[in-house]
Amino acid sequence: MKNTEEQTILLIEDNPGDSRLIKEMLKEITSINYRLIIAETLKEGCEEIKKNDFILILLDLNLPDSSGIKTFDTVINFAQKIPIVLISGMQDVELSLSLIKEGAQDYITKQDLNSILLGKTIQFAIERKKLLSELIIANKELAFQNEEKEKRAAELVIANKELVFQNQEKEKRADELIVANQTILQSEENFRHSISESSLGIRIISIERETIYVNKAFLDIYEYNSLEEFKSTPAINRYTPESYAQHQERKEKRKNGHDIFDYELSIVRKNAEVRYVKVWRKEVLWNGVKHYQAFNLDITEQKQSEVALNNSQQELRKFATHIQNVREEEKLSLAREIHDDLGQILVALKIDLGMFKKKISKGIEVISSEEILSEFDDFSGHVDNTIKSARRIMNGLRPELIELLGFEDACKSYLRDFEETHHISSQFKSAIMNLNISLEPSVALFRIFQEAVTNVAKHAKATLVTVQLTNPTGKLVLQVVDNGVGFDENHKGRQDSYGLIGMKERVFLLDGNLDITSKVGKGTSVRVEIPYISEQLSVNIIGN
Repeated sequence: MKNTEEQTILLIEDNPGDSRLIKEMLKEITSINYRLIIAETLKEGCEEIKKNDFILILLDLNLPDSSGIKTFDTVINFAQKIPIVLISGMQDVELSLSLIKEGAQDYITKQDLNSILLGKTIQFAIERKKLLSELIIANKELAFQNEEKEKRAAELVIANKELVFQNQEKEKRADELIVANQTILQSEENFRHSISESSLGIRIISIERETIYVNKAFLDIYEYNSLEEFKSTPAINRYTPESYAQHQERKEKRKNGHDIFDYELSIVRKNAEVRYVKVWRKEVLWNGVKHYQAFNLDITEQKQSEVALNNSQQELRKFATHIQNVREEEKLSLAREIHDDLGQILVALKIDLGMFKKKISKGIEVISSEEILSEFDDFSGHVDNTIKSARRIMNGLRPELIELLGFEDACKSYLRDFEETHHISSQFKSAIMNLNISLEPSVALFRIFQEAVTNVAKHAKATLVTVQLTNPTGKLVLQVVDNGVGFDENHKGRQDSYGLIGMKERVFLLDGNLDITSKVGKGTSVRVEIPYISEQLSVNIIGN
C-alpha cells in the first residue's frame, strides 16, 4: 500500500545526468510518496540536512568539495539518525563495503542501478534504520524494566503488603518484554532476508570456522546446489593449487591472531571451471553470537578483461614495431629495385646513346638507315623496359589493377601470376553478378586475399587453391581454400604472427569477421565476412 504521507529524500550528487536518472527511477517507485531535494556539493547537502527532516540520504562519495571517507564522515556527523545509502562507481565498491561498518545502511553501484533495485534498497534501508531505532528503545526499556524489578524486589523486603501490586507490574513488564523480543526477532528476520536477496555471495562462518549459512548468490558462484554439498567438498577441491596454498597460510595467520579481512581467491567450480572471487570479511552477530560474514564478488570477467587488454596492447606494440620494420624493408627493397633494375636500364640506355652520338659525330653518311633504325629500336626497348619496371614497382606499392579492372579481375590476375611463380593450380569462383565496392575496402580485402594465398605457397604444400566470393544476405564472404597439409586447430602455433595480425586488423577495420579452420591432411580454409548491403560496401577504413 502506498504511503500517502509525503516523505523527503536528499540526493547529494554532482553529476546532473546521474541525478536526472535517479529522479526518474524514483518516480517509478509507487510505494513511497516522496519529495526529492538535490544537492550538488557536500556543503549544500549539509545545509539541507539542517533545514529539513529527511527519511533517507542518497550519497555519492566523490563530490567537487569532498571525496571518499571524508564525504561520508561529514554527512553522518550531520545526520546520525538518518539512514544513508551510498551510490558508487565500481572503483568505490570496496570503500562502500568498508563504510557499511561505519554506519552506512547499504550501497548501490551506478552500473547496476535500476528503479527496482533502488526501490528495494530505499525500503530496506528505512526499515533497518527504523528497526534499529526501535531496538535501541526496546533495550532502554529492558534496562528500565530491570531497574524496576530490582526496585520492586527491595520494596518487597520492606513492604509485603505491596506484593500484589508488584506482581501486577511484573506481568505488565513481561508483556512489554515479549513485544520487544518479537521486534528483535523481526529485525533479525529482515536482516536475513536482505542477505538472501543480495546479489553478492554471502557466507556466515562461526568462530570455530564452520560454515553455517550461504545465500543463493554464493552457491551460484561455486555452482553448488546446497550448503551441505558445499561443506562436503574438501577445500583442496574448491580452490586452485595456488589459492589453496594461500588459504592454508591465512588459516595459520588466524591461529596466531592475525586475521585477514580482504583477499582474492581462484576457485574451481563443480564443472572444473576456474573463477576469480574477491572476498571481504567482517564480524557480525548471528543469533546473538559472534560470527564472521564473508562477502564474495565474482571478478572473473574483470580479470579476463584485464588479461585481454594486456594481450591486445602487447600485440599492438609488436604489430607497430613490425609495421615500422616493414616500412624500412620496403624502402630498402624499393631502393634496391630502382638501383638494380631501373638504374641498370637507364645506364645501358645512356651508354647506347653515347655510342650512337660518336657514330653520328663522324658523319651521317657513315651510318646506314638500317643501322639507325636498329639503334632506335634498342632505345625504344630500353624505354619499354623502364616503363614496365616502374609499373611493377608502383603496383607493388599499391595494386593499380584494382583501380583499372576491379576487385575480381585483380584477384584473377594475381592468381595467374601466382600459378606461374609457385606452380600451384588455382580457381576463382564468384556468385556475385555485379560486385560494387569502393576502392579503399577493395584494397584492404585484396591485401587479405594476398596474405592468405601467400601463406598457401609458404606453408600448405598444396596443389590447388580455390578462391570463392559469395553474397549471403547483408554480407560479402571471401573464402580461400587449399588442399594442403593443414594443421591441428588445437595447436595453431603462433597467434601473434604478423601476417595473421595484419589480416585481423584489416578485418576489424572493415567491421567484419575472420575465421580460420583446418584439419591435418585436409587443407585449410580462410573465411572473411564483411558487411555488404544494397550492392555497396559502406565502411570506413584507414590505410591499406
